[in-house]
Amino acid sequence: MGRERAHASTGQRRQKCRHDPQIQEEEVSPPSPPPRELRPRHRPGKEPTGRSLQAHPPRQAPYMMPSLAVPPPSRANPLRRGIAWEICPRTPPHLQIEYPEDQRQYPRCPKLARPQILSEFTVSMGRNYFKQTVALTNARKEDVYKYEKAENLERRFWCQLYQDFYSSVVMRKGKAPIVSCKYVDWAYFEKMNDPFFNQAIAKCKEFDLYDIMGFRYDWNEEILAQFHSSLFYDARQVAFFWTTEGVKYEVDYMTFSRLFGLGSEDEKRDPIHVEHQLKPSQLPALFYNPILAEAGNASTLQPFYYTMNQFFRATIDAKDGDATALRYFACNLLARVMPGGRPFSIMDFIWNELRRTMNDP
Repeated sequence: MGRERAHASTGQRRQKCRHDPQIQEEEVSPPSPPPRELRPRHRPGKEPTGRSLQAHPPRQAPYMMPSLAVPPPSRANPLRRGIAWEICPRTPPHLQIEYPEDQRQYPRCPKLARPQILSEFTVSMGRNYFKQTVALTNARKEDVYKYEKAENLERRFWCQLYQDFYSSVVMRKGKAPIVSCKYVDWAYFEKMNDPFFNQAIAKCKEFDLYDIMGFRYDWNEEILAQFHSSLFYDARQVAFFWTTEGVKYEVDYMTFSRLFGLGSEDEKRDPIHVEHQLKPSQLPALFYNPILAEAGNASTLQPFYYTMNQFFRATIDAKDGDATALRYFACNLLARVMPGGRPFSIMDFIWNELRRTMNDP
């Protein structure tokens, strides 16, 4: 019996069970759990320096801020079909102004007078805009000329805002705070034959300032007071609107340029109001001593720059008050007349000065 078992064991060999991967792949595997959304290990902008599997956007410096909306341009773009495009390229340097027969004639010279109260309407409380720059700026943003003229006001004023400005700012001291603009008598300075005056005259001719600084025309305080009280700037049309004796007028950028008669070359020149306002300490070459530039006193300017500052101050950049102060864009104008300085757009400078002063009570 033991032999039979031995014979059977010798005739039939044992087979070793080996691992077969195909058989195990056929087995049903348990369902895998859903993938979890893991939080990023690093904050945005703090990625490791090593190579990552996903492409990341370039890192920005921490001081880089997103750009804000671009404000409307202060001057029209001559390359686009803008305001008064049809009259711009093919017109003479001066517009031919014709006075129609039905033009309004005033029997007397307009004079400053306080607003009258109409007895037919209820009197409303006015607002004081003296030295209220923020309130005045916000109030002038509204286009009041899209409405009809207020009936409860006298004929000079279109709305309550303009009457309040006239009463609180123009008639505050009984005299309109209007700078007395002057003209330059070139014949008088040329007869002097002074080297500094001759240098200033040559510079004014080079910058096309000779004619406009010598322009002489009488003006009326009441008309100018009504103009500044009712002035409105439309940024979309790039135009000014105002009233004179209750009649609404308007002028756009291109027409304003042609009325000055400076030609198309003035339009191509650099504007001043897009620059930062320079300080006297940034231009020490204007003064006798660079140390005096810190004080910024106009009386310490060199003779040529002192003369040019007086010409600017009396004509296109008229100012009142301290004559020795270099305010707003006075230093920018003097920097232009320095050696190597480029001419600037005269018309654009006057246009933007009107925009600046309309919100400066």
